[in-house]
Amino acid sequence: MTKSDANWHILGAGAIGSLWASYAYKAGRAMPLILKDNESLKQYQTQGGLLFESAAGGAEMLPLPVCIAAQLNQSISHLLVCTKAQHTEAAITAIADKIEDDAYIVLLQNGLGVAEKLRQQFPKARLLQASTTEGAFRKDRFHIVHAGRGETFFGPHRSTQDLSPDEITQLASALSPAPLQVTATENIEKILWRKLAVNCAINPLTVKYRCRNGELLDNPAALQEMATLVDEIVLLSKALGRESWVEKLLEQVHQVAANTALNRSSMLQDIEAGRDTEISFITGYLLKKASSIGIELTVNESLFHQFDK
Repeated sequence: MTKSDANWHILGAGAIGSLWASYAYKAGRAMPLILKDNESLKQYQTQGGLLFESAAGGAEMLPLPVCIAAQLNQSISHLLVCTKAQHTEAAITAIADKIEDDAYIVLLQNGLGVAEKLRQQFPKARLLQASTTEGAFRKDRFHIVHAGRGETFFGPHRSTQDLSPDEITQLASALSPAPLQVTATENIEKILWRKLAVNCAINPLTVKYRCRNGELLDNPAALQEMATLVDEIVLLSKALGRESWVEKLLEQVHQVAANTALNRSSMLQDIEAGRDTEISFITGYLLKKASSIGIELTVNESLFHQFDK
């Protein structure tokens, strides 16, 4: 069996996990969605499937294959992880006994730091990381909208060095049910670092000012903080030998805030709903990197500690 027709599972039934599951189902190679708990399963069964809506309009009910951890009756050789970073450890632990020692595990999520934890838990696993700009959101628990097309890149985590180009090509093909397209890159770390930097400069500020992304651009105090956050990230990146990874970063941060002006960041939504946030895998990861080489990121640290309250 090639990697492109291998039996994949998807962990995390949020917007992105559901998006991949929907297109895989429509392409005739279903990837079972592993749901969080029995309550989620009952809700899904009551609805009769996942309501999928494309940007072009029109919705269809898709009877995607789903299960909860207790119902898994086969080992997992290929796993696409789409849970939020802060929920990944618990979600993976619930299915750990089903994951093969040398499984292919692809992380498609915001934030950094999860791969290092998984490497400790699964020392022989083939770990890969991915980043997407596909636009998807949930209207309801099992109702998603594919709002806009984007790009998806993936590549091996730096601890995974035994993948051949042919394996990577097959994995990319398996994760590309039309119209989704996953492209392999030799430096996924650069893409993920830049995305982390953008998130660090926007998301915590939306929590501080309790505002939509675009409103930061109309707030002089927020704009000044945003510039300082970027200065600190560039300083750290230079110290890590990643200066070229953050060229024109402030320009991109402004552009992302403008392009997503009406969005309420997921971090802000989590705070307002009283849920855990991904701050430890966004700003927290940045601060750990800085601490490891003796650099202080004063403004980033100040924003990080607002989540302690």
